[in-house]
Formats: sequence, structure tokens, C-alpha cells
Amino acid sequence: MNAPTQDKLLTALDHARLLGLITRPASAAALSRDAIDAAQEILDSAPIIAIEDVTPDIVTMRSCLRLLNDDKSEMVITLCYPADANLAQGQVSVLSPLGLSLLGSRQGQRVTWTAPNQTEHSATIQEIVYQPEAAGDMTT
Repeated sequence: MNAPTQDKLLTALDHARLLGLITRPASAAALSRDAIDAAQEILDSAPIIAIEDVTPDIVTMRSCLRLLNDDKSEMVITLCYPADANLAQGQVSVLSPLGLSLLGSRQGQRVTWTAPNQTEHSATIQEIVYQPEAAGDMTT
């Protein structure tokens, strides 16, 4: 479903927030078992780095990305928290299959995910248009 977790890096803040999303009863109740398991796998295996050590080529929460799909179409999306998700506006939940495949990945990396209808997809992260840490916003 996701990029191999050894290819991912998580900031300490993203790690803490993702952990909170899948362990708080109120938010976890709305999640599928697959989403919780996939998020837990990332949390368990992706190295954690300090915010000040994040390079601009790593996808973090609230990053805006330009993706190139295998059919050569482009998507511009922003990785967001579930409450802010709105696919029509390009806001993709971190707990969606696409969001989980992106978090912690790097610009230039190819990611794969399985949509809820069981269709396999893949895309390349062409550009990180905006990354909060690179912009000096260490709190989003």
C-alpha cells in the first residue's frame, strides 16, 4: 500500500500527531482497521528526526506536493489532517491510503497506494511546492 517504511523519515511532531490520531478514541473510532495498521507500521519503523533536521525534500504534514501519476496526469495536493480533508480542494488526509504513502517520503520518490475500491495507484513526487519546516513554520 505504501512506500517502504525504511524510505520514510518522520519529524518528531508528525510522529506525535499521527500517533494521537490513531490512539485517541474519538478519532480512532472513525478510522478503518487498515488505516490504523498502516499508520502504526509507519510509526513503528520510520526513523524520527528533529524538526530542525528536516530537509526540504521530505514530505511532512501540511506539505503541498505536485504528483505525476503513471498516466502522466498531474495532481497538486496538500497533506492534511482528517478533519480538513477535501479531495475536491486538493486536501488529502494523512490517514488516507494516498496520504500514508506520502508522509515521510522524498521528492523524486515513487509512491504506491491502494484506493478504497482496491484499485492500485502510483505516482512520483515531482515537487514539494511548500513544506512548512522549509518555510520556517515549525508549528503546523
